[in-house]
Amino acid sequence: MLNSKVNEELVAAAGVEEGDVVLEIGPGTGSLTAALLQAGATVFAVEKDKHMATLVKDRFGSTEQLKVIEEDITKFHIRSHFLPFMKEKYHATKKLAKVVSNLPFNVSSEVVKLLLPMGDVFSVVVLMLQDETAVRLADASIQIPEYRPINVFVNFYSKPEYKFRVDRENFFPRPKVNGAVISFKLKNAEEYPPVSSPKSFFSMVNSAFMGKRKMLRKSLQHLCSSSEIEAALDNIGLPVTARPSDLILDDFVRLHNHLTKV
Repeated sequence: MLNSKVNEELVAAAGVEEGDVVLEIGPGTGSLTAALLQAGATVFAVEKDKHMATLVKDRFGSTEQLKVIEEDITKFHIRSHFLPFMKEKYHATKKLAKVVSNLPFNVSSEVVKLLLPMGDVFSVVVLMLQDETAVRLADASIQIPEYRPINVFVNFYSKPEYKFRVDRENFFPRPKVNGAVISFKLKNAEEYPPVSSPKSFFSMVNSAFMGKRKMLRKSLQHLCSSSEIEAALDNIGLPVTARPSDLILDDFVRLHNHLTKV
């Protein structure tokens, strides 16, 4: 990130303040790390590139406000390694940490799926993503080609908000696409939609979208008979010819709950 003002805006979007504990993924040369430390945060940085991890450690010296772990975030067990660090810094208070990261665009979906169900650890996740991805994740409009299972996932676990676009001229090396900052305010378990099993729920949603152009009475036949699916759709006020792109999160929840009773 060549523009330090963008890093400051990214930190501000997460509401980072003195005493916060922040997980940063892929600090690179440490430009965002510097802005987080300047805001008074304690930073736990996870960097898979050995050279970059060493560079960040050397840049900021032995400050107690920074811990750098050389690891791939997709293989890193947050609850085992980050949670004890967070609790130590917060001295057993119930305050939650934050995630603020300028992510490599190719791992954004994996990281979103990893972090959003962790509302007991993080209050907010603020990420720099590819602009097109950020727009898609923040917009849960149905009946558009971009509507996918990830939209249902994001809105199940969080309240997403598109913050601002970052032109590609601000990056080095310059990517072919623009970036954007998106914020996910994480829900706690009590705020999740009422389903008997999130695993069962998302299995149904993924199955529904496997045949995106198919009617649900066809794509969900491995769960129930067509007549049972039609009855469930009718019961929740949807046409029996409904396709996955016709259903918002609440519709999927009600459909799942009806089908699991069958």
